[in-house]
Amino acid sequence: MKTLVKTMALAVVMSGVFVANAAQAQQKIGVVDMMQIFQELPQREAIAQKLQDEFSDRFEEMRQMEQKIQELRQKQERDASIMSEQEKTKLSRDLEQLIAEAQLKGKALQEDTRRRQGEERNKLLGQVQEAINVVAKQENFDLVLQSNAVVFIKADNDLSDEVVAEMSKSGK
Repeated sequence: MKTLVKTMALAVVMSGVFVANAAQAQQKIGVVDMMQIFQELPQREAIAQKLQDEFSDRFEEMRQMEQKIQELRQKQERDASIMSEQEKTKLSRDLEQLIAEAQLKGKALQEDTRRRQGEERNKLLGQVQEAINVVAKQENFDLVLQSNAVVFIKADNDLSDEVVAEMSKSGK
């Protein structure tokens, strides 16, 4: 009796495996290359220009500070022999203060630009995800994976170009 129960249980498990394999064989699986998509998106240039415009005043301020630092260093080297000790000390302190201010503002600018780039990238990533969903539904894909998570897949199942086209036509 025990043998019969074990045999029946094994038969049920094996039939379940075969059914699962048959169902899995019928699934349509696609991939997307996110790097390719982001490189080909027309929105990428618009976002870069938007960020450039947003931070242009601060970049210009940093450029002017760097120019002023360079001028003070040249003056320090050029006029060192004709300056009094008091003038040398004052110029040295002014230069150190300007360098410290430039470093502080430069660090803040880097952090702000990095934060804004991340915000824009996340916003664009959401739009790409929506486009992937649209393409996958239109072409009846059951599963879409990122290409870097797949060892091999037929080129016919790469949806990257279709996603870029969807992003272009939707104007997102």
